[in-house]
Amino acid sequence: MVRLYILRHAKSSWASPGMRDFDRGLNERGTDDLPSIARAMRSRDLLAPHVLCSPAVRTRMTLHGVMSAYKSPPVVDYEDALYSGNAEDYWALLRAQTGDEPRLVIGHNPMCAMLAEEAAHDGDPEVLEAMRGKFPTGCLAAIEFQADQWSGIAPGAGRLVAFLAPRDL
Repeated sequence: MVRLYILRHAKSSWASPGMRDFDRGLNERGTDDLPSIARAMRSRDLLAPHVLCSPAVRTRMTLHGVMSAYKSPPVVDYEDALYSGNAEDYWALLRAQTGDEPRLVIGHNPMCAMLAEEAAHDGDPEVLEAMRGKFPTGCLAAIEFQADQWSGIAPGAGRLVAFLAPRDL
C-alpha cells in the first residue's frame, strides 16, 4: 500500500505590481495557519519521508512552515511540473516514484484539488463530499492506494483516509 498526502500551499499574498505569480509568498493568515497544520500532520501521523514540492515561493514557505512536524527532515525534490503542469503531469511524477514510502505533494490549485478528486474513489462519504466541495489553501488530503509501489497507482483507485482544513484545526 502507498500513501499520498496532498497539501495545497497556505494562504498566499496578492502579487504586487510587476511581481510574477511564482514569487508570491504567504500572507499573515497563511503563515499563522502553518503551526496548526504541522501539529495536525504530526499528531495524525500524516508525514512522508519524501516531499515533492513546487518551486514557487508560497509552496516553499509552506514546506518550511510544516517542517516542525518532522523529527528528521524529509528528502525534498522541487518539481517544476507541480507549478506549471497539469493533472497528467502530477500523475506521471507520482508514478515515477520508486519504492512504497509515502509521498507529500505540496502544490497549487486547481491541480491539487483535481489530483485528490481523481485519486479518491472511496472513503467516508461526508469527508469525500467536503473535499470535493472545496479544497482550500492549507488543506491536506491523505489518500491510500492498494498498490505495492507508486507505478501501480491510478485515478479512482485511492481511498481518502483524512481531509484536514486549517479552519477545522
